[in-house]
Amino acid sequence: MPAPVRIQVSDADGIKIVRFNDQQLFDERTVREVSEQIAISLPSDGTPIRLVLDFSEVNLISSSALSKLILIQRRIDATRGKLRLCELSPILQQVFRTSNLDRLFAIDRDQRTSLEALSKRRQPPSVKPAC
Repeated sequence: MPAPVRIQVSDADGIKIVRFNDQQLFDERTVREVSEQIAISLPSDGTPIRLVLDFSEVNLISSSALSKLILIQRRIDATRGKLRLCELSPILQQVFRTSNLDRLFAIDRDQRTSLEALSKRRQPPSVKPAC
């Protein structure tokens, strides 16, 4: 029996947006399936990965899920890409602060802010014409 679909993946100007379908990323099976589904959705050709993880539906997260997020961050770092998290509930914000993961991850208030931050990074520096 195939695993249930745990995430929704969309693309905005080359930025992958992953939104979780589950309210709880807690039990081992759910965490494993989410992690596998995210991994499959990311490019594996070495191009820089730009990813937004939208936690708007999530209200509980396990330490195992946090460790999977760290692995995703490492994979993205290896491609010189960027990861941003958004829409964290106050409870999830506290979990990230308590575990000091708010220092590792770029966390934004909403998806729009995350997308803007990743879009800005992609633009080349402006060149002023010579007079």
